Amino acid sequence: AAQPATPAPEAATPPAPSGQPVTLSPARAAALAEVQTALDGMQEAQVSGNFAEFGEALQRLDDAMNRYRQTR
Repeated sequence: AAQPATPAPEAATPPAPSGQPVTLSPARAAALAEVQTALDGMQEAQVSGNFAEFGEALQRLDDAMNRYRQTR
């Protein structure tokens, strides 16, 4: 049987200067972290029933997704 592939480094981990391929660039990893933070904020607002906060978190998610799409 073939050996399983080595798992890719986590997106939040800065790439090592080893020349190995990196799944996400630092800019893309940072943008993805912003998306995760916005999702967390949406979930907290939803649980608390604060719909004004939910709307603000939704806007932050939209902005973060746009930044993620624009980064390489």
